[in-house]
Amino acid sequence: MRFAEFLAKLITGHRFKVALFLVGMTLLGYYGLFTRRAPSINPEGNSNNNQIPRVRLINDDFSFSSAHCLLVVEVGDLYTRETITALRRMVDHLEDLPFVANIVWADRVPTLNMFGLAEPLFPPDDATPGRFKASRRRAESHPLVHCQLISEDSSTLLMPTTFDWVHITDDSDVTDKLLKVARSAVAGEDIAVRVTGPVPLYIGFQTALDRNQVKYFLIAFGLIVVLSLILFRGIKAVLIVVIAPLLGVFWTLGIVNMMDGLSNPLTATVLPVLLAMVGLTDGVHIMVHIRRRRAAGAAPLEAARTAIAEVGLACALTSLTTAIGFASLMLADNSFVNDFGESCAIGVLITFVAIVTVIPLLCSTPMARNIHVGHERDIIARGMVHADGFINFVLRWSRPLTIIGVLATALLASTLFTLRPDDMARDSQPETSEVYQALAHCDRVFGGIEFAQAVVEWDDTVDPQSPRILEAVIEAEKVIAGETLLNYPLSLHDILAAFPQQGDDPGRQMTFLTLLPPPIRNAFYNRDEQHALVTMRVEDLGIAKYQPVFERVSSRFKELDTKHEGFTFHLTGEPVRRSDALYTIVMDLVKSLGTASVIIFVVLTLVYRSLRLGLLTIIPNMFPLMFTGAVLAFTGQPLNVAAVCSFTVCLGIAVDDTIHFLTRYQIERQAGKGVEESLRRSFTMVGTVLVTTTLILVSGFSTVLFSDLAGHRAFALMAVCTIAAALVGDLLFLPAMLNWFRGKEKEPGDQSDSETVS
Repeated sequence: MRFAEFLAKLITGHRFKVALFLVGMTLLGYYGLFTRRAPSINPEGNSNNNQIPRVRLINDDFSFSSAHCLLVVEVGDLYTRETITALRRMVDHLEDLPFVANIVWADRVPTLNMFGLAEPLFPPDDATPGRFKASRRRAESHPLVHCQLISEDSSTLLMPTTFDWVHITDDSDVTDKLLKVARSAVAGEDIAVRVTGPVPLYIGFQTALDRNQVKYFLIAFGLIVVLSLILFRGIKAVLIVVIAPLLGVFWTLGIVNMMDGLSNPLTATVLPVLLAMVGLTDGVHIMVHIRRRRAAGAAPLEAARTAIAEVGLACALTSLTTAIGFASLMLADNSFVNDFGESCAIGVLITFVAIVTVIPLLCSTPMARNIHVGHERDIIARGMVHADGFINFVLRWSRPLTIIGVLATALLASTLFTLRPDDMARDSQPETSEVYQALAHCDRVFGGIEFAQAVVEWDDTVDPQSPRILEAVIEAEKVIAGETLLNYPLSLHDILAAFPQQGDDPGRQMTFLTLLPPPIRNAFYNRDEQHALVTMRVEDLGIAKYQPVFERVSSRFKELDTKHEGFTFHLTGEPVRRSDALYTIVMDLVKSLGTASVIIFVVLTLVYRSLRLGLLTIIPNMFPLMFTGAVLAFTGQPLNVAAVCSFTVCLGIAVDDTIHFLTRYQIERQAGKGVEESLRRSFTMVGTVLVTTTLILVSGFSTVLFSDLAGHRAFALMAVCTIAAALVGDLLFLPAMLNWFRGKEKEPGDQSDSETVS
């Protein structure tokens, strides 16, 4: 308690200096937030968000996977003069835009013949209608066009597009402006144009993120204010409690933005909500204590001082343990997670400073002259005074309740093993957005817009012109063809087979290798690096669906390694790398969460100077986490990076309530009260605040359940479940455990039907 008393004297004894400090922090936050603006997209068209496919920039006109954007063009009848002419006009107009570097489409892919000469796929604009109809056969037999640039039913074309970032001035250039020019060029024709791909998906995510943040923050905040007014019955108390965490959020956002932390979308999404939640919880505890002291006749300054002295330690501990939880994320190897953990740890500590300075300072000013008015009409406080039946039940049945708590926590924990790491673009996009609808359409007709590659490598013992290379590629294709989720494989074998009158003999096919146009040959065969590629399309079904597929293919490839001497086979590509990275990240986060739990247990044990109390906090803290994990499992939610990071938020919520209850319990015990009386008073005094904050926070987070972003809904669901379960753990299981496992705290005057275990 010495720390809390020191803090109380420091803040209430130097109010002018504290006020200057608050002004300085506010100016610093303003400078950091409004004078430093991070770019919305970087030169590679992606961010640190692991849900957005990364763009691989290479100078290859026929590399479908290198595009920043995909034009998705739906047509009524492709093989007509009117349609082809309109599409050519559209491409010409688009390439006149200064920021469009290149567009790949079916008209520019050369048709191969036995002489290796390039022929156009579609005839000139003045050709007869019959020649346009005849081009369908050439398109359907061309390996680079059929099911790659033109769908199997010829209703949709893909046009991979790359940008010149130097000439892009605004995000809308590569979405709205691009679409406006394209649609204007084909106006009047039976042609519909949409965009998707890495850059439009990222911009769509960022736009929805910003829109949802503002919308639901305002709705939730308004609901919280209204509910607080009903519960507190005093507008001044509500204003003071609200101002403090908002200042903490403002300071943090400014400081974190100076560290470029807000470029991390998870930080930008979670941080403000998290800090407002933690700050509001601690602020309500301090405000309730101040109002009680004022109602009892204490002077404003004295009420503020005693509030810090008695509640300040608990608030400091909640901030410390929450910061420890987030700091543990810095142990992960992924920089995205590191930055999130660092920003949140800093923010929690800054918000603590705001709470313990702003609320006592404002409560000692004329603004809070009648702040205690309405205290006696507090609905929850009056209800808790009459909750004797509940606490009597807890004290009477301490042993069975403790056993139920342990068994329930263990049972819920078993469901966590059913959770699997997953990640898909759908989670970061509003399902009604045009960009996502275009992606979903491409999944249906093209088998996906992402590519994985099988790499066939050979050593120096293999001749670069050897038919063994083609034989190895064919074997790899057969393995891929056995997996229904890997769509439309494309390789050197498919391209060479397109030459007429050369048969199926690998030896004869390899003689046509030198006749391939260099851009096409280099995309699938690299003589210098001694490898050939087989590309395959991957749908947006989630990493969890594809990880076992990749594992099976990799296992079959190991068999091919032994079968083909001098060759090695392996999988690569962004989906494969993301699958491996996601599993590693999630496991790192799980380890970090375990580390944080152990550190928090040690800190609580040291602060309370009791191993027994430290052990008794485990079940009340773990029960909310396990309950939330079970809800995720039963609702089929993915275990992605955001979800696991949210578990850290949940740990902070659970520990906060436990600390406040235990701190009040120790204060009562040190005042000479018995175990049962201390539990009753803790239940009445702290329980009032816990129920109040739970109602406020659950109501606020519930509004986010209606967000059009799946990630937002998942985070809100986890927060609501954890907050509600934490109340059960701390008002049901914790008092029961404290009563049953009294140890040396049992006193002769205590009456209890519960068995005492030392």
